[in-house]
Amino acid sequence: MQGLPGSYLHDCMDNKIILRGSAVVLLIMALLPCPLCCQEENQAVRESVEEILALSDDTDHATLLEELDELKASPVNINSGDVKEISRLFFLTEFQVMVLADHVRRNGNVVTLYELALLPAFDRNTVMLMAPCISLQPSQETAGKSYGRTLLTLTASTRFISGEGETEGVRSLFKIKHEHGRFGFGLTAENDPGEPFTFDHAPGTDFLSGYLEYQGNGLIERVIVGDYAMRTGEGLVFSGSRWMGSWLSSPSFMSGRSSAVPYTSTEENRFFRGVSIMMGGVKTGAVLFASTNMIDARLVCNEDSTATGVSNLVSGGLHVSESQLGAHNSLSESVAGFHLSAGADKIRGGVTASATWFSLPLRPDRSDPENIHDFEGSRLWNMAVDFKAGTGPVLFFTEAALSLPGSWAATAGVRAKPTGRVTFNILARHFTPEYHAFHSGAFRAGSGPGNETGLAASVHLEAARHLFVTAAADHYRIPWLRYRSSAPSYGSRIELRGEYQPRDDLALRLAYTSSSREYDAATERGAPSSVTHTRQQISFALTCKPAAGLQLTTRASATFISPSGEKGYLLCQDFSYSLRSVPVRIWFRYALCSSDGWDSRLYAWENDLLSSFSVPAFYGEMTRTFIMLSWKPAGRVEARLKYAFTESGPDPATGLKHELKGQVRISF
Repeated sequence: MQGLPGSYLHDCMDNKIILRGSAVVLLIMALLPCPLCCQEENQAVRESVEEILALSDDTDHATLLEELDELKASPVNINSGDVKEISRLFFLTEFQVMVLADHVRRNGNVVTLYELALLPAFDRNTVMLMAPCISLQPSQETAGKSYGRTLLTLTASTRFISGEGETEGVRSLFKIKHEHGRFGFGLTAENDPGEPFTFDHAPGTDFLSGYLEYQGNGLIERVIVGDYAMRTGEGLVFSGSRWMGSWLSSPSFMSGRSSAVPYTSTEENRFFRGVSIMMGGVKTGAVLFASTNMIDARLVCNEDSTATGVSNLVSGGLHVSESQLGAHNSLSESVAGFHLSAGADKIRGGVTASATWFSLPLRPDRSDPENIHDFEGSRLWNMAVDFKAGTGPVLFFTEAALSLPGSWAATAGVRAKPTGRVTFNILARHFTPEYHAFHSGAFRAGSGPGNETGLAASVHLEAARHLFVTAAADHYRIPWLRYRSSAPSYGSRIELRGEYQPRDDLALRLAYTSSSREYDAATERGAPSSVTHTRQQISFALTCKPAAGLQLTTRASATFISPSGEKGYLLCQDFSYSLRSVPVRIWFRYALCSSDGWDSRLYAWENDLLSSFSVPAFYGEMTRTFIMLSWKPAGRVEARLKYAFTESGPDPATGLKHELKGQVRISF
């Protein structure tokens, strides 16, 4: 992130900013004695994304967040008791799906969310993650009915920037998803800001994705033709989202059900394009797949500009500059394989095998010792064995994988729920430096699937009535060199989160996170040395509802960096109001930040358009304001309009950014 502004004011904020921020806070404080409201949906997910972004900017969280939004748009009716329907909750394990389906069959309809938290495979954190994605509609009301559903989403956004560092232009997004009976299809077309809409290179948009889906009722469970994502085992070989492998305080370290699912995200390089077939019965199952997809890569060329290899793969999906356009769809990736599984309700095992071919060989720079163990060549074979077993309140899970050429990786863990108020998770992992898997998403601290050994643990408990606590820790070792580390190094992560919710309309959250890792340090003699770089963050959030339809959230965060001594502070005030007379909802935020530089930056999730997300970074002296309107003239139509204004740096003339977004979603 070179060229980003550093610290502008080290000791205090601009007086104008202080006055504006103080006025907002005083207004909110005056309203706090009133009755209050419930917390934001999936708040733990949002806080985790912010922390992960602070540690690694290239983390892929887009896929998971968009999948959660798709579930919110089309909730899962868990009272159906249907395993296939409940399996749409992709973050649930196979054991959790079976427990929930069996509970519905034995006891009838689930009436409240609290009922789910009492099940042996569930806890409050899991239920809160499920809450916005499920329906508790009685099954008898839907029995024997055939539903068709179509979601059509049109999105356009633009931004105007006075300074430098970001791309101006218009982002356009078209999405359509249709389901009826056993058949479905989807289409996604997107242009990022600065990318032209032209038919010089078909199909006109920079990114185009689509699929056809068939849901079977016998041996064939699901067939997908087009774009899809793969999830197998514990993610050592395939996982639809790398983000899930970074979530330290997640409800469980286990991966969800092994499956192939339609791909609807706008992440442009981490999906499969071809055909997948899911087959299964009560005790056995299989996923067969084959794919050929064009991905971004930086090519190595000879003197006559003929490509002879690939220096590295490129993520991000933005194609504006000359180098980005040169990397766009420059490499063909072909993948074929299968996942076989067998077992009963409380025990299940699986085998995964796949082969990957690239149209050009990958040729990392071996002169850099950091790259010695990077994959080299054009063919990769992956094999893995996974196993899950559950006995009452205890679940055991493991996966071991092999890559050829390369080495091996393994992960194993235990999830235990000794009482209804306490849940423990423990996970051990070992990834050799030579292990390679291009679509891995297993739990890890680093960005790659190899070169890491660690032990993670978490506990979720109801410490007292209405008081919920989550504590998590991870300690790991990097056995080989990594960026900014010229020797083996160690790292650790700690998360402490507390939530007090005395009523459904009041929530108070406190969070402390700490991340430490060894990095190279300069010495007078030039000899290699290391220093432990630590990032600590404290966050406070209060959510309330002073009146019907009115929700207020006050949030304050502070981060401290050592040994540099950098620090940063962030204050956000959120306001949302649903009008009674007209179907309009309003969101408003005012946020101000003061930090010593980019290392002490803070992230704040903000409300955004449907199937979209916004988690801006705050650093230096900065204020950000946005207002968003939602209009639902009918139950099947929703339109959203958002305007955001950002001011940063000492010179307003060079630090202004305006953003305007509009969207229409039609459901029929």
